[in-house]
Amino acid sequence: MTNHLSDEQLMKHLADGDKNAAGILYDRYHAKVFGYFVRMTNDREASRDLTQNVFLKVIKYCSSWKEDKVFAYWLFHIARNISVDFHRGAKRFYDLEGEPEIARKEQEQAIRSSESRESYELLLDAMAKLPPGYRELIEMNRFQGFSYKEIAATVDSNENAVKVKTFRAIQKLKEIYEKIIVE
Repeated sequence: MTNHLSDEQLMKHLADGDKNAAGILYDRYHAKVFGYFVRMTNDREASRDLTQNVFLKVIKYCSSWKEDKVFAYWLFHIARNISVDFHRGAKRFYDLEGEPEIARKEQEQAIRSSESRESYELLLDAMAKLPPGYRELIEMNRFQGFSYKEIAATVDSNENAVKVKTFRAIQKLKEIYEKIIVE
């Protein structure tokens, strides 16, 4: 299997039993999903577990994916649900013993990762001080590149409300960030 297939084609292969497709999807998205969780939880260790959880759910529920859906939106819908569960205290993690490829790739990624720049750490600190709803909107819009319409569909809201809330979230983030820099 080559990397030239679309995400949606890879999901069809995965649903048909080709587990190599999961590895390719993992390679394409694990850094983005991990970054999402780091920014949502401010906990790198928990983020690794949550990221693994997302890809295990992709494998487990690949047959429920609808071919007319964009894979990235479906993936981040799963990530969002896991994030909500995490913040509610339902921190369910899966044993990776049966998924050595995912565990190996995650370990390789952890080894390759280096310390973030100071400004990035300050941004994470500021993001951590935002209410979870604001943090989620900034994450989806600015870090993951979702449109307001796509975010509205994901969070069951309307596009205008998402625009207003995202603007307010960015203003609040700027305010918090400036306070952190002054301290």
